[in-house]
Amino acid sequence: MEPKKKVIDFISRSALPIVLGCIIANMVVQCYYFEQTQLFTLLFAVASVALFVLYDVLKKRRLLGSLLYASMIAGIGFLTSKLVKEGWEATRVFFTDWFYLNRDTAGFNIYYFLAVYIFGGFFLISIIYYFTQIRFRSLGLMLCLLFPFVIYAKRADIMSNYEVTLIITVFLAIVVHNRLQENKQHNVLAVHDLAYVVTVALFVSAAGAVAMLLPKPQVRSVLERDSHAFDITPFNNNSQAAYSKYTQSSSARYGASYTGEILFYMESDYKSDVYYLKRQSFDSFYDEEWHGDRTGEKYTNYDYYSRINIDRQQYYNSIKAIADTGRYQTYGLSSEQFTLPDMAQYSFRVFDDKFKGVYVPTPLGVIAKTFSESLSDKYYMYGDGEIAVKNVDLDYDYTVYYYPQTPQYVNFAEQLGLSGDAYYSILCMAREDGISEADDLIDQYEMAVENYTGDIEYSPRMAELAHQITDKYSSDYAKAKALETYFENGEFTYDVDYYPEDTSIDYFLFEGKTGSCTSYATSMAMMARIIGLPARYVEGFAAYERMDDGSIAVRDSNAHAFVEVFIPGAGWIEFDPTIPGYMAEGTGGGGISMSSITEYLGRVFVFIAVLFFVLIVVMLDRILELVFRVRLRFTKGDKRMISLYARVKKLLEFSGGDDLASSTANMLTEYAEENNKADIRPIAELFERTCFGGMPLEDQRFAEVYAHYRHIYKYLRKRPKPPKAEVAQAQ
Repeated sequence: MEPKKKVIDFISRSALPIVLGCIIANMVVQCYYFEQTQLFTLLFAVASVALFVLYDVLKKRRLLGSLLYASMIAGIGFLTSKLVKEGWEATRVFFTDWFYLNRDTAGFNIYYFLAVYIFGGFFLISIIYYFTQIRFRSLGLMLCLLFPFVIYAKRADIMSNYEVTLIITVFLAIVVHNRLQENKQHNVLAVHDLAYVVTVALFVSAAGAVAMLLPKPQVRSVLERDSHAFDITPFNNNSQAAYSKYTQSSSARYGASYTGEILFYMESDYKSDVYYLKRQSFDSFYDEEWHGDRTGEKYTNYDYYSRINIDRQQYYNSIKAIADTGRYQTYGLSSEQFTLPDMAQYSFRVFDDKFKGVYVPTPLGVIAKTFSESLSDKYYMYGDGEIAVKNVDLDYDYTVYYYPQTPQYVNFAEQLGLSGDAYYSILCMAREDGISEADDLIDQYEMAVENYTGDIEYSPRMAELAHQITDKYSSDYAKAKALETYFENGEFTYDVDYYPEDTSIDYFLFEGKTGSCTSYATSMAMMARIIGLPARYVEGFAAYERMDDGSIAVRDSNAHAFVEVFIPGAGWIEFDPTIPGYMAEGTGGGGISMSSITEYLGRVFVFIAVLFFVLIVVMLDRILELVFRVRLRFTKGDKRMISLYARVKKLLEFSGGDDLASSTANMLTEYAEENNKADIRPIAELFERTCFGGMPLEDQRFAEVYAHYRHIYKYLRKRPKPPKAEVAQAQ
C-alpha cells in the first residue's frame, strides 16, 4: 500500500478512537492537575498515536508482540509502584484517599498523579485500541467512558454538560463508523467520501444536541450521602467532620470538600433572604492563614469565657441613655439619632439527627450567657460571640434567641456616623460624668480594640490600598462599607475552584483578583485592621435554601467566610465583601432558581447552535452553489465559460467520488450521461469553442447554456436512483 493511502487508512481507523481517549484523559487530568491540563492532554495524544502505530505492527507478529507488550506492562507497573511509594513518603496520605478526594482536602501529589497518568493512560490506550481495532465491542468501549464518570462521582466533582455531550457524541461517532466498517462482509458498502462524513456528523451532532438539551438527573454518590466515607488523616479514623470541629487555623471550606450534603437545618421566625451563621472566628493572621489559639493569654483563667457580653438591645439602650443626657451633641451624639423602636427578640433553631458540632452556627446578636453564668445550660457564649456546646454527644437541636441585624439597625449604625476616636472620647467623658452605662461600653470597645486590631502580616502596598479606599470617609461605618463595596467595583471574579500560582493575599488583591470567599473576607478584615477598625474574620455559613416545610437546609456547599466589624455606637456588624453570585442556588427544595434557568438556557443555546450547524451541513452544497452563481454574475468574458465548465466537473466528482481531472470534454460528457443521466453536451461544446476554437463568447449563447446548466443541476449534484427493475435484476 502506498504511504499516502496508509496514512489515510490509519486516520480513518484511528482518529476517532484517539480523540475519545484524549477527551477522557483531559477530563481526568482536569480533576488532579488542572493547571497543566492542556500539556498532559497533548502528551497523551502523542502517546496514543505512537502506541496505535506500534500496536499495528505488533498485531502482525503475535508472539513477538505478546512478549513486547508483557514487557511494557511489567516496566510500567514497576514505575507506577515506585511513584506510589514516593507519593506516600512525601505526604503520608493514602493513595486511595488522594484518588477519591478533592485537592483542597487531600492536597496535590505529583507522584500519585504521574502514577495514575502513566499507568492509567497506557491501560486506556490499550483498551481503546483493542475494542476499536482488533475486535469492535461497543460495550467494551463504553467501559472506557465510565472512567471519568466514576472518578467525578467518587470525588463529588461536577462534570459539565458540555463534557458529557462531547464524550457521548464521539462515542456515538465511533459506534456508527466502526459498525459500517464491520458490516462490509454483509454487502454494506462504507464509502469514506464527503457524504459519509456529513451523514455521521449529522447523526452524532443531533444526538449530542439532544443529550445537551435534556436535563441531567440528580444522582448522589455514596460520598455525597456520607461526607465521612474517607478520612485523610492516615492513623485517625475517628476524627470529627471538618465542619463540626474547632480548628486552630483557617482554610478554604474548613479543609473539607463541597459535596452538596445537608449538614443541618435551621429555622427562624425572623424572615431574611440570607442568614449569615457564625461558626468560628480567628484572632491573628500570619503565614497566609488566620489563627485562633485557645491556649493563648486572653483565654487564661477563664477570662475570655467569663467576659461580659452585652446583647444588641442592651447596647443600644446604653448608648441612647448617654445621648439622652444632651451633653455630647457637639461630639456627634444626640438623642435625635435614636429613632428605633424597642427591638424584638426572635427565635433561631438549629437541628439535625446526625450532625454533631462543637459550635452552634448562629447569626450575630444571640442572647446567651457566659461560661461561668450558664451552669445547667446546654451551651454558652465565648467573648467573641461564638456559641459553644457543652456536650457534643447530645442531640443536635438548639433554640436560641437573638436580635437580628435588621436593615433599620444597619441604617442606624450608618446615620450615627461616629469614628472610633470620637466614640471612645465620648465614653470616657460619660464615665467621668458618672453615667454608669459607660463602664460596660468602654469594656466592650477596649476588648474589641485589644483583640481585633493588629496581629496581622501585611505589605506596604496593601496598607496604601486600604488608606486609598477609606481616607476620604470620617465614620468607621463608612470606611467599613467602602472596603466591602471595593471588591464589587474592582473587576474581581469569584471562583471556588481557582488555584492561583501565588496564594498570598497580595497576589489576590493586585494580580489574580480571583478567589473564593476566604480571599475576599481575609482581604477586608486585614485592611480594616490596617486602618484601625476592630475586625474579625469569621468562618460559618450563608444559609438560604428554603425547604417545603419552611426550614432552611444548610449544606457543606453553603460554607462561607465573612467579616464582623465593630462599629462605634452599634457594636458588631456583619459585612460580606464576596462579590455577588457566589450562592449556589437551586441545590434543593424543589424551587426554580436563576442559576438553574441560566443553565437550562445554556443548553437550549447549544441545542440551537448544533441545529444551526446541522442546517449548514445539510445546505452546504446549496450554499456553495449560491455563492458560485453570484460570483458568476460578476465574471466577465470567456472566464464565465471556464468557471461554468469547472463547476460541472466538480459536481460530477462530488456525486460520484471519482477523480475527473484528466478527463477531456468528450469523456466528461460520456461520464455524465452514463452515471448521472445528465446531458452536458451544450456546455462541453461551448467550452471547447470558446477555449480552444478561438470563438468569442456571446452573451446570448452563454445565457442559453447557463439556463441548461440550471436545468440539469439536480442531476449533476446527485446521481438519480436506478429504476427498481434494474435493482431487482442486479440482485
